[in-house]
Amino acid sequence: MFADLRFAFRQLRKAPGFALVSIVTLALGIGANTAIYSVVKAVLLNQLPYREPDRLVKVAASEPRTPLPETIDFTTTYDLRQRSRLFHSMSLYRDGSVAIVEQGTPELLQGLRVGYDYFDTLGTRMRLGRTFLPEEDHPDTRYEAVLSYGLWQRRFGGDPSIVGRTLKLSDRPYTIIGVLPEGFRPILRSDQAITPEIYTPLGYDLNLPMACRGCQHLQLIGRLKPGVTPEQAKAELNTILRDLKREHPTGYDPDEVIALMPLRDFVVGRVTTALWILLGAVAMVLLIACANMAHLALARATARSKEMAVRAALGAGRARLARQLLSESVLIAFLGGCAGVLLAWWGTGALSSLGPKELPRAQEIRIDLPILFFALAISILTGLLFGVVPALRSSRTDPNDGLKDGGRSTEGHSHTGYRGLLVTVELAFAFALVMGAGLLGKSLLHLLNVDPGYDPHNVLTAGVYVYGERYQKAEAELNFYDRAMERLRATPGIEGAAMVSTLPLASFDRRGLHIQDRPLPNDDASAPSADTYSVSPDYFHLMRIPLKRGRLFSAADHAGAPGVAVISESCARTIFPDGDALGRQIQLGGRDNSKPWLTIVGIVGDIRPYGFDQPSRMEAYVPIAQNNNFGYNLVVRTDGDPRRFEQTVREAFLSVDNTQPLYQVRPLEDYVAESQAARRFTLLLLGLFGAAALALAAVGIYGVISYGVSLRTRELGIRMALGAARADVQRMVLWQGLRLAAFGLALGFGISMLLTRSLASLLFQVRPLDLATSAAVTATLITVAVLANYLPARKASRLDPMIALRRD
Repeated sequence: MFADLRFAFRQLRKAPGFALVSIVTLALGIGANTAIYSVVKAVLLNQLPYREPDRLVKVAASEPRTPLPETIDFTTTYDLRQRSRLFHSMSLYRDGSVAIVEQGTPELLQGLRVGYDYFDTLGTRMRLGRTFLPEEDHPDTRYEAVLSYGLWQRRFGGDPSIVGRTLKLSDRPYTIIGVLPEGFRPILRSDQAITPEIYTPLGYDLNLPMACRGCQHLQLIGRLKPGVTPEQAKAELNTILRDLKREHPTGYDPDEVIALMPLRDFVVGRVTTALWILLGAVAMVLLIACANMAHLALARATARSKEMAVRAALGAGRARLARQLLSESVLIAFLGGCAGVLLAWWGTGALSSLGPKELPRAQEIRIDLPILFFALAISILTGLLFGVVPALRSSRTDPNDGLKDGGRSTEGHSHTGYRGLLVTVELAFAFALVMGAGLLGKSLLHLLNVDPGYDPHNVLTAGVYVYGERYQKAEAELNFYDRAMERLRATPGIEGAAMVSTLPLASFDRRGLHIQDRPLPNDDASAPSADTYSVSPDYFHLMRIPLKRGRLFSAADHAGAPGVAVISESCARTIFPDGDALGRQIQLGGRDNSKPWLTIVGIVGDIRPYGFDQPSRMEAYVPIAQNNNFGYNLVVRTDGDPRRFEQTVREAFLSVDNTQPLYQVRPLEDYVAESQAARRFTLLLLGLFGAAALALAAVGIYGVISYGVSLRTRELGIRMALGAARADVQRMVLWQGLRLAAFGLALGFGISMLLTRSLASLLFQVRPLDLATSAAVTATLITVAVLANYLPARKASRLDPMIALRRD
């Protein structure tokens, strides 16, 4: 074997052009496959970094049609924990950021409030200190904190004596009781990019107003007992829920169910389909590269037919000849694989940076030992794939035929069908990849042309975190916002400033919508819900949300004025289909006749707060002066690039109160880009793979037809000597290539039907079998095929019959 490899290396040194083209072609295919597989392995195949992760599940309460349920309420969770027998533990968590002020600069620390057994449920041990105790997880005693490893290093320099230290967080003293290990990975959704840095106790009990049934804002994870399957646990929880519905009929929607999924599925979320599609697409590119390499190997084997005949005549057996040629193929593939690993090393970093920010587990993507074994395996497999047929063909050389002058030509004709089959497969894969890229491109164009109901251009946003005793009164908080906005409005280049509780595309806050003169049985559970926003009066004008009827909020809608609300068109159509919504009375949240009702004074246009590809839902707005029980975000419209005003915005708020932090100061267009990032990422890679496949297929067609022309030189010379016109010869050669293209397009259409169906979740206003896209892709591939055929056809038509007849 080593002698074969040494001989193969000497043969490649004699043909450096062939070796270079082969190695580069395979390096691109193997490198792309290795890079994509490293992402798939890290995100989809690797176990979550927790103890016995297969026993961890995500639990939520939802309607059966909800695709990715997330939240549940505290009281229902309490009952589930008391009655379930299949769970080892369950633990709740929610967002819980805190402010820290050091050296006069406030910072918001992103964090989670977690149940006392949260880390035990995940199976995580502290690097320093301990986890929370049950007695610390109560409303009045939740002032302990656990630090992430990153925060411990960044803020405290890795101080080993940090445990027991007291920090002032959001104006309250917290005792540091532990530090998480460096490798701990928090639970993040696939669309969540902010990593928590600090953890505090959840601090709930059954007496808290927000612990009520139906107050679904908490996240729940569970660890199953050994041997329990997710299906068994889901069935048990839904049985308990049916009992709870009978015991508390007004606390639940009749259609509500318990949704349960493995925690890994929740973390990975919506990227699963896209990643598997990309892995399949890049595998097609490698197969096309293998087909092209098979063309080159066949041509090289034919050129060496006399050499093989001589060796066979001297006594070399078929197995010996086949082994020698396979050794060359495997050596080329191995060298291509080594170059591919270097390319994948660079490509993995590029994929991490180009991929969506919310790509789950992105920090785990790396080239490790299993990835290197994968690259080695596909290198060897690639060498066998493109080398086996030429090796078998050459090993069957008849010494007598091979030593004849015409043997070369005869050998070439006998394998034209195989080369044509390779071209057909190349074109089929290229058609499927370009079709997928075309559908995604058309979807993205549709998305870019969607009217979201507001104008996100030139808008800067910032989260405003307000805390402290001095802001317990609503007047003080509103005054803080007003003074900061006054400074901003006086700044040249800033056209307006407003406050809103929830930014479009960033989050949501759905609340029950109740109509005063329309009480419902099981009212809180069966009432429709609307996305609820608390806004300052300038918000609609600043965001350019059009007024359809009635009026907008004004300074007259202050705290002592009658309660008012503005609703969206879809909300008016849905809840008042037979009458005018203006002047009607509603409540948002739970129905309570002892509280004031809100009068609808205006109707505005619909918006798309969940994504440009998601339909408008019901929206309801209340004035910030009448209800400020929300967290708030600043929105500022500028006359140009909003990033120029980031420091201006920070200084405006710090000048009013230098202890209140701003966070996530970024343009609204960033949220728009992130909502489309998964599509753009998939389109980019699929487009690159499609272009590579198209180029390789064109080279394949050109190579096969050119090689066929060289084999048929004598035949073409005879035809022209007997009177065939040059145009006839050119048409004949073109037809040969176009016939292969037609077969490839037909096969590619069938393959594309399978690929595009898997793309359905990424498409928007485009059907998987879009006729216009199919026609455009077909025309593109036919054009490429014609161009690839033209040069060999032109060469054939310009043959001199006398020279052609003297060649063989």
